[in-house]
Amino acid sequence: MIRSCAISELRKASTLFVLAALFMALFAGLAVSHASAASTAAFLDRDILGPHHSRVTGDMIVDNWHWYGIDVLPQLVIVGAETSLADPRLGGELVSANNFGCLRYHGADTRWGQLAAGKVWVSGKDWYSFSSPEIGMMALGRYLKVGRDGLYRQLLDAPPYDWEAFAAAYYGSNVPGFAAYVRNLRRLERSFRGRAAAAGFGW
Repeated sequence: MIRSCAISELRKASTLFVLAALFMALFAGLAVSHASAASTAAFLDRDILGPHHSRVTGDMIVDNWHWYGIDVLPQLVIVGAETSLADPRLGGELVSANNFGCLRYHGADTRWGQLAAGKVWVSGKDWYSFSSPEIGMMALGRYLKVGRDGLYRQLLDAPPYDWEAFAAAYYGSNVPGFAAYVRNLRRLERSFRGRAAAAGFGW
């Protein structure tokens, strides 16, 4: 009986030890994830977005990464190509409308259009207008996740990114300047990836 009780207590202790180890591993994983998110956002603000006085912050891009599964690098490439990283001086009129991905207006019933404050007329076309930079980036995250029946999400899921296929859907293969647009996407990816690698990020 004593031996049986001792074995039972040993099993309980062993079980508690395993549960404690699992809890600590989970806590450590969450801490690393949080640290990674914070350091990524800080790097973006300091080295990439800050020099452009961008209306977008690192936290907004990291939030889209977590909420919508769109990696940091393709977000930077798209916002860089469309509005010069939401630069108020270089990014064009849509920056002031918080439309950093140049989303054309197609009504308020789309998942991304539900976030819109209205529309704005620029260069002979209607575009979405959003009430704040945060909402504008949320809308872009939603669009990249579910737009074109999930095609963008599929193309941006992991490197190597198929920028030509992306541009054919996002920009339009028959639109003048298509080839130059694709080259710019690839150039921006190389540039941002290199700068991230120099700072210790493996994008």
